[in-house]
Amino acid sequence: MDTLSYTIVDAFTTVPFTGNPAAVIALPPPTALPDALALKIATEFNLSETAFLVLKGTEEGGDSETITYGLRWFTPTAEIVLCGHATLASAKVLFEGPGLIPERVTILRFETLSGILTAKKVSGGEQIELEFPVATLTTVGPEIKARVTEAVNEALGTLVTIRDIRKGGIFLMVHLDETFDMENATVNVTPLLKLADQCIGFIVTSKRPSAVAPNAKFISRMFAPAVGVNEDPVCGSAHCVLAPYWSQLLTIPPGEIIATRQVSPRGGDLDVIWEKANGTVKIRESAVVTARGEMYVR
Repeated sequence: MDTLSYTIVDAFTTVPFTGNPAAVIALPPPTALPDALALKIATEFNLSETAFLVLKGTEEGGDSETITYGLRWFTPTAEIVLCGHATLASAKVLFEGPGLIPERVTILRFETLSGILTAKKVSGGEQIELEFPVATLTTVGPEIKARVTEAVNEALGTLVTIRDIRKGGIFLMVHLDETFDMENATVNVTPLLKLADQCIGFIVTSKRPSAVAPNAKFISRMFAPAVGVNEDPVCGSAHCVLAPYWSQLLTIPPGEIIATRQVSPRGGDLDVIWEKANGTVKIRESAVVTARGEMYVR
C-alpha cells in the first residue's frame, strides 16, 4: 500500500472553512494501520482529529440497511477514545463518497473504543444524526474546585464568576456566569495543563446569548492541550456532558431538540437531544467536504 486516499471535512457547518475540520481515511478492508503510522499521519495533517475507517461488514444478509465500520481517532499527539466531529465527518464521507457504501445503507455502525456508535441521515438527508453514550455528571470536591478556579482565572486573564463545576467522562465542565464574554475571550491554555490529571478535555459553558446564533440555548468552548489540541473548534463529544447538564438546568424535557453553538473563532452549530431513558445524546448537524487527495506512505 503506497497511497491512502483522504477527505477533509468541515463538521458542524454548511459553510466551508468554518466548523471543525477533520481528515478521514477509509482504508480498504481488511487493512489496519500500525498505531505508529496512524499517529504520524495525524501529525502530518495537524488537525484536531484524523479518523481512520475500516469496513467490518453489513448486517445479516446482503441487503441490509446497516453497515459496520471500525473507527479510530487520532489527534496530532495521541489516540483518543471519543470524537464527535470526526465521527460526523466519517459519516459524511461514507454517505456521499462515490462507491464506498451501497445506496440502500441508511444506518452506519461504528466500532470504537467507546463502544458502538451510530449515524444516520435526518431532515431529508440534510443533516446527520449521531448517537453517543451520555456522560455521567459528578460534582468535584473542594480541592479540585480550588484548582479549577485558579486555572480558569489564569487562563482567562481575569477573575470570573464560576456558577458550577462538574466532571463527566473525559471532561471537566465549568459553567461561567453569563456576564463574562466567553465568545470573544482570548484563552491561554497553558494553565489548563495543570488539570491534565483530572481530564482530557476542558469545557467552559454559559447561557450568554451569541450574536451569531441568537436561538442557541447555551454556548461553549472546549480545550484539550494535554493531547495536542489547544482548542477544539467544535467538539461534538463535549455535548455528552453539556446536553444533560443544560437540559436539567433549563428544565428542557428529555427528547426535545436543543439548539447550541460552540463559540470558538471558527465556530459551529449543533442540535442536541438528551435521550434520558436510553442513556444517550443525539447530535444533529451538517458537514461539508473541502478537499480530497492522496497521501504517500511508502
